[in-house]
Amino acid sequence: MLRALRQQVQRHLAGVKTARKPSLRRTDDPDALLMCDLPRIAEKEDMAVFIQAMEADGWRVREIPGWLLLDHDVPVPQVEMVDDAPGESGCCAWLLQKHPGDAPAQGHIRALVKAAEQGTDKVERLCRQWHGEFAACLREHKPLPGGVLPYLQAAMKEESR
Repeated sequence: MLRALRQQVQRHLAGVKTARKPSLRRTDDPDALLMCDLPRIAEKEDMAVFIQAMEADGWRVREIPGWLLLDHDVPVPQVEMVDDAPGESGCCAWLLQKHPGDAPAQGHIRALVKAAEQGTDKVERLCRQWHGEFAACLREHKPLPGGVLPYLQAAMKEESR
């Protein structure tokens, strides 16, 4: 799910004159998907052109010392539903299907997309955490995060390949 967005950033980075190839990686920042070290290796003018091009493509760019944090809405995956999936991801999928939330929960979607890129263990670990959160929400009659189910289904499909 993150691959196409990563490739888009790499195409933009390829057009920037830099002292070396920029580092592009997932970020632990909950409000961004990726980060790159462009401020360390590019001229201010070249970086400004890069940021402008990224923003024109729908990216949100935030600078922190030495890094650019990059965020973008992840397109909703078109996948068939996985029934009776095992583990925590299957349980979370069932809960999300039975108790859909309203507003898209971008933080949950972002965390899941980053975990899915890292593999099955990271998705299961995240779902283990969510399982407890979801149970608390249901006990308190609060809605579950909205819009997460298609991303979780896509992550589970990738795991089964």
